[in-house]
Amino acid sequence: MALSFAVVIFVGSLLLSLPISQVPTSDATYFDHLFIAVSAVCVTGLWVESIFDTYNILGQIVMMLLIQIGGLGLMTFISLIYFRIGQNVRMRDQVAVSGALNNSSLNDISNWLGKIFRYTFIIEGIGALVFATYFIPEYGIGHGTFLSIFMAVSAFCNAGFDPLSNSSMIALQTQPVINWCIIALIILGGIGFSVWFDVTNQFKNFDRSRPKFALKNAIRHLQPHTKLALKMTFLIITLGTLLFLAFEWHNTGTIGEMSIGNKVMTAVFQTVTMRTAGFASIDYTLAHPVSILIFVVTMFIGGSPGGTAGGLKTTTFALVLMLAIAEIRQKEYINFDKHTIPAKLLRQAFVIFLLYTTILIIGSGLILTFDPKVDFLYILFESISAFATVGVTANLTPTLSLASQIILMALMFMGRIGPMTMFLSLLPSKQDKNRDIKYTSTNILIG
Repeated sequence: MALSFAVVIFVGSLLLSLPISQVPTSDATYFDHLFIAVSAVCVTGLWVESIFDTYNILGQIVMMLLIQIGGLGLMTFISLIYFRIGQNVRMRDQVAVSGALNNSSLNDISNWLGKIFRYTFIIEGIGALVFATYFIPEYGIGHGTFLSIFMAVSAFCNAGFDPLSNSSMIALQTQPVINWCIIALIILGGIGFSVWFDVTNQFKNFDRSRPKFALKNAIRHLQPHTKLALKMTFLIITLGTLLFLAFEWHNTGTIGEMSIGNKVMTAVFQTVTMRTAGFASIDYTLAHPVSILIFVVTMFIGGSPGGTAGGLKTTTFALVLMLAIAEIRQKEYINFDKHTIPAKLLRQAFVIFLLYTTILIIGSGLILTFDPKVDFLYILFESISAFATVGVTANLTPTLSLASQIILMALMFMGRIGPMTMFLSLLPSKQDKNRDIKYTSTNILIG
């Protein structure tokens, strides 16, 4: 999986660097194209050269394809093609694809992949139609249609790129159609494919004659993973929105001069986009420092697994939190929705949390070393934005040193494929099975 993303990034950087992909006034170097290709394939949204001022329609089409491939994964595309033309896919590749898409079963993986593509293009198509109601009257049918498709793909894949201007969505921060459509696409893309299918299956046989009973029955039969992902998503969006409103309500640099409706819409938009998308409807350099810190936490948690979202993932964070609470209460078993969570799963969640935190600290520390004059809060904001594949910035990315920009590229790459996958891909193919040895138990003082 790591190699497949690297190949797409390299090919994409070459295509973006071609003169036919750029506007005549572009002065971008190959490194700039490589950085943008990494950001597009890792569905992040950071850039060192303006997309609006660098690429023509052809270059923007290349970027849209990179975002789409990065959002779903090259292995997913290749596997579906192989299945559809009747070719065999190796078991190890099926396992890798299933793991990338958070599918616990290898049964009928071809149908699973087909449903993912079908749902993706239907949702993106609906999103493009909604965007078209604004962009076509504003930009004309040709360019407006392209902008609608690009924005739908970018929002659903949680990429955060837009070819509208150099200030992201700030100029459109009070446009309800654009804002609410982006919010819906980000949530649908970041909730996870398994959640889609579980919810869809439960509501297929919805009993319209007894709607209240049917709704309770459908919710009761959702998988524990679906319930946990939905609950965490709702909790993060609600809490994030309320905190944003509390700290920014009177801030004239962000939402202080807006109407109440626009304040609420901007708060929801910013909370949702901070989970992994990267569209900005405010200037982060004018936001309250506490709001920036809240954004850092939101980006750290990220979206749900098995979708186009980045970050630690909502369910992973929930498991680590439940583990901590259980240890404090001295409980042996951790339960959710009348199910006991396996100890192995809890250990994996904690290891991912530890790796994620460690990489973030190292990345932030290195950037602080190369750019010591930058406020550390903004460096942390930039680092987690890259590592969680969010893509927001406090106008910092283009001003950083070359070394710091390389670190951001590495963070985006590791964040997209996952820290665990990255480390596993670097391990030798053959492990010594005799190393897993149990000795006499001992006690070590902690705390």
